[in-house]
Amino acid sequence: MAPSFSDIGTHWAKDCILELAQRRLVSGYPDGSFRPDATLTRAEFAVLMNNAFPQAQPVRPPLNFPDVPLSHWAHNAVQWGYTRGWFSGYPDGRFQPNIALPRMQAVVVLVTALRLQPLPSPDETLRHYFDDQATIPDWTRWAVATAVASDRVIVNYPNVRQFLPLQDATRGDVAAMLCRALSLPGVPPSSATWHLGIYDLKGSVTVPFERWRGSGRLMRDIQTLLTPFRLFPPGDWVSGRYDSPTEAALREFCGFYGLPTMDVGVFNARFAETLLQADPVDLILAYARDRGAVYQDYLAQESGFDASKLAFLDRGIASSPWATAIADYPTRLQQAPDGQTVASPGRTAVLTGSQQTVTYSPFPQRGIIPALDTAALNFLTGSILQACVCIGSFVDGQIWVRWLGKNALQPAQLWSSTKILPLLNVVAKANAIAAEVPVRECLVCPNGSRNGFGFYNLAADLVNYSSSIASSNAIAALFKQFSTPGELDSWVKQLTGNSALEFRGRYGENPLLSRPDLVRQSSGQRILSSPATDHAGNNFVSTYDLVRILAMLGWHNHLPVAARIPNAQWSSLETVVRAMGTDTARYLDVAIERLGLTSRIESPVILSKLGFGRSSIRDRTELTYLAMLQFVDPRPRKQGKPGMLRTVCMALLGAEASGDANAEARQLDARMAAEVTEILRRVVTQEMA
Repeated sequence: MAPSFSDIGTHWAKDCILELAQRRLVSGYPDGSFRPDATLTRAEFAVLMNNAFPQAQPVRPPLNFPDVPLSHWAHNAVQWGYTRGWFSGYPDGRFQPNIALPRMQAVVVLVTALRLQPLPSPDETLRHYFDDQATIPDWTRWAVATAVASDRVIVNYPNVRQFLPLQDATRGDVAAMLCRALSLPGVPPSSATWHLGIYDLKGSVTVPFERWRGSGRLMRDIQTLLTPFRLFPPGDWVSGRYDSPTEAALREFCGFYGLPTMDVGVFNARFAETLLQADPVDLILAYARDRGAVYQDYLAQESGFDASKLAFLDRGIASSPWATAIADYPTRLQQAPDGQTVASPGRTAVLTGSQQTVTYSPFPQRGIIPALDTAALNFLTGSILQACVCIGSFVDGQIWVRWLGKNALQPAQLWSSTKILPLLNVVAKANAIAAEVPVRECLVCPNGSRNGFGFYNLAADLVNYSSSIASSNAIAALFKQFSTPGELDSWVKQLTGNSALEFRGRYGENPLLSRPDLVRQSSGQRILSSPATDHAGNNFVSTYDLVRILAMLGWHNHLPVAARIPNAQWSSLETVVRAMGTDTARYLDVAIERLGLTSRIESPVILSKLGFGRSSIRDRTELTYLAMLQFVDPRPRKQGKPGMLRTVCMALLGAEASGDANAEARQLDARMAAEVTEILRRVVTQEMA
């Protein structure tokens, strides 16, 4: 007859109790009860272990405990368990057979009986499985962690994540633990710990929902793999707990990849394979389509900032992940795709989403204004008044381009972003006279002197506002002194073909040197001298003009001679490249980070120059961002294709006019970051090619 007890009908350990009773390992009381919630003494547990492991061999001689004499009903069982190495006495020499058995002691005894090998790092296992792991005494931690890792012994009811080590074990607890130790059925899956990891989910192996809370290792794996997808709130969510944030993250992930996991409540091989192979960037790029959310996120980061210091405009090069790579920028810009490890879109590209085929054209010769696609930038917010984007593609070793514009040919005050124009003009003039002399070897000196300031140091100060030598305005005005206003204005027009621009003004300060000379430091050769004329008028150029000249700088090595900055040599232009790498405005850094690309792209180059100010005439805050970005996207290599080279130049003019200068500045800083992020997202996904 199958055993039965009067008081276990609805008890959580019922099936375990009956399994053990059927094997005559446990018995009830004369009144027909089992008393599953009653505690178990050490003596009772010794008897139970004797019954459960009758074949165990002794490992040490017996020891007489004064409180377990020969006449004690459990004497034989206690001696038997001691000689097997399962039980020990207390420091006073007693066994204390009648005290209740703590749960932790039950686990230690069972782990020892099973001869399980201890884990090298028990604390990590315990941290991911038990919310109360800190209360587990040191001398038992190895055993509890070992039990977890072996999928044996541990049963916690009603909360699988509460081990309660010091709580007295009940008869039901011990019955369930013993069932697990003996690999007998009956243990409620939701009350047991499970040590499967994500790599164990293969073939037909599955983990149903009732086991999720007890699968600390699996949840840790899942949380670790989900973290790069940015589906958790800020903070460390690798806890091993199946909690609300983890459930929400899983729902987002499974919904994006079309997995039924959360609907059916089963982790299986398909889920594991998807999670292990999924690229977080794909999901992050998709979520970044919510431009309102991106902007609000950036605006929240402006808290505590004002017009004197902004979150992104003033972030500074020191915080950039690529601060140490600037020295490599000139070499990276010289390299072209080899078609094997790195490719380029080519003559045409099919836009993602619209499936429109777009065509690249040769870079125009100096003085020729290319055709601009005036519809491709319609996505830009109204705060961006003017913009030009030039996307490059390699064709037969040369850069071909697509030009996109929004009011791109309209001259405007573009603030300090125009300061690269006189800087490059000096390079062109110097190389026309001494092509073999790199400007990095030159000093800018007072007229007639051989002592002055290094060209690169001045250029970097101009770009990054560090004021190591002088203010950016004073240095920009200094470089203008090497040409007359008419010469400089004409030079810019000849490069871009835009006769509507005017570039004759100053930058609000007197030049650092009114009559500078450019001198080769090693020989004292005077390469350039100032015509000593004042600059007065407007600095009104278009976003197209700035992009055109920046493209001529960055793509110099891949342009035909007729499209290059005349006379300028790469040995000198590379100095300007390095200087422009130090810009304090890091909108592209922010965009790359927001799109999850920081650790993914290869060989990045970021050149930029900001312009920022509040116009009293127009009663608004204005911001110009001129930038070039080039990098290799390695993700196509997962499909056996070459990495894709992406190279783009952009200039954007934004404005805000709320009447509050600080609010305008914060909003415009966040807005510029959001729009640059969207441009980059479209470039990476080839929605804009």
